[in-house]
Amino acid sequence: MKRLCLVLFLVLFLFFTLSCSSTSHMLSPLALDEALTLEEKLLSFDIPKVQVTYPTVYYDGNAWRERLIELIEGAEDYLITSAFLASSSEELEGLYTALVRKAQSGVRVYFVVDGIGPFDMTETRYHLIPLTYLRDSGVHLLEYNPMSAARLVSGINLMYRDHRKFLIIDGKHLAVGGMNLNYISIGAPGEDLQRDSMYEFYSPSLAATMLDHFVEWWNEQSWETIERDDFAVDLQAADGLKAYDAFYLDQHPKSKKMSQLFGSLINEARHEIKVLPFLPFMDKHMIESFRRAREKGVNIQMIVPFDKRVSNRKGIEYMAKDLLTMRIDLRIEKESEESRSLLHEKLMIIDDRYVVIGSTNINYRSFNLAYETALVIDSPELAKQVEAHFDELYSSTVPITDEMAESWRTFASYPRFAFGFIGG
Repeated sequence: MKRLCLVLFLVLFLFFTLSCSSTSHMLSPLALDEALTLEEKLLSFDIPKVQVTYPTVYYDGNAWRERLIELIEGAEDYLITSAFLASSSEELEGLYTALVRKAQSGVRVYFVVDGIGPFDMTETRYHLIPLTYLRDSGVHLLEYNPMSAARLVSGINLMYRDHRKFLIIDGKHLAVGGMNLNYISIGAPGEDLQRDSMYEFYSPSLAATMLDHFVEWWNEQSWETIERDDFAVDLQAADGLKAYDAFYLDQHPKSKKMSQLFGSLINEARHEIKVLPFLPFMDKHMIESFRRAREKGVNIQMIVPFDKRVSNRKGIEYMAKDLLTMRIDLRIEKESEESRSLLHEKLMIIDDRYVVIGSTNINYRSFNLAYETALVIDSPELAKQVEAHFDELYSSTVPITDEMAESWRTFASYPRFAFGFIGG
């Protein structure tokens, strides 16, 4: 009886949430218009075009932590960073000490962390030191949408999360990707360390765009007002370096832009899409978008992470059957020593040309209920590099079969799917 009540509650809550937002714009006439180029579509959606240099890619959280400390120590004017989950620990003491030193030296340090941080249920919960002490050290710390009983009156707004992970230093050094600033992302040894990615760039135009978004957002969320003119951009940062066209989206909850971006990208594909979705809780519009691509003959490979915490399936139970029906090459990592380290990466590669990185999971929540970043880079060279990374991951997977999908789609597994759909 308790399980039935829980399922009914989740169904009602899911219905209410779905009624407030949608991914239907993935299938809008403009996103599907074959007469328009991808650039024309994205610009019409007010997704700005920027120029980026070839990135340095970090797949190891500990390597990124060391580089991050170097970048922090080199900051001269300001430093802005955002992380969904962030906390200190013995392993991260050097990182947070560097932030404090910079703030105390006069560098303006702005640090955004999501309010769900104290409820971190990863391995980090055993190594979690809250960051409130940073305020006493001169760091401008903002906790977005903290969860508390007193804020239940916020209703659906309490569901909104700031899932972005990015870094801006002196309008010169930039990084975007999927790594949080906590133990499991950039501090843990061995199999506790997640597998993820961060991309470091030089790009005056991207720096300016990110700063435009950040200053406006900060002033909406904080009592402390800041001015855009106080954050200079190093216009010479990329001089002499090859630049690539890119499009940057800073997604807000209930916005239709992420749906428009991914709908246009999937429709753009002519021969191949490779996806690391992490949490593929997709609604009917997302599924239909991939189905249309398959109808055109596009080969789609999708890798679901092995997750030792949830019986190896990472929320794919209710999605697998639908995806297999359209003949997507749906794979799951083999259980191995390496796969016990959770694959947290988000990545899409289209036609050996477009690379999509950032914080966005390919799921309903990221498209509707969260602040997210997505950077689309038009670079066959970068596509070749990250495709080799994807293929290496692919070599350690097995296909999800119809029999597996059928056995997973049970009444008992529905509550986890329903919760993951809006909370994953």
